[in-house]
Amino acid sequence: MMAEDILDPVGFESEGPAKPMAKRLNTLGGKTIGILDIGFPNGSVFLDRVEQVLKGKYGVTEFVRRAKPSPARVADDEVRKELIEACDAIVEGTSS
Repeated sequence: MMAEDILDPVGFESEGPAKPMAKRLNTLGGKTIGILDIGFPNGSVFLDRVEQVLKGKYGVTEFVRRAKPSPARVADDEVRKELIEACDAIVEGTSS
């Protein structure tokens, strides 16, 4: 008889101290916002609307838009580095 592994689907709590939350912006007006499309269908349509709202309602002046090659892959190191260095905040979006 063949042995089988039984997997426990219950999550686990992280060991170690919690990481602090990122510093919050006082305003979005005049800021540069990075927008990362993570590669799901219609993501660009959703993120176009996010950009419109951030510009029209919150006064964001500049955007840096980049896209991952697919939802299953992480963004390239150079893309992440560019967004971190050039932007005051980053929106990562999805759709389907």
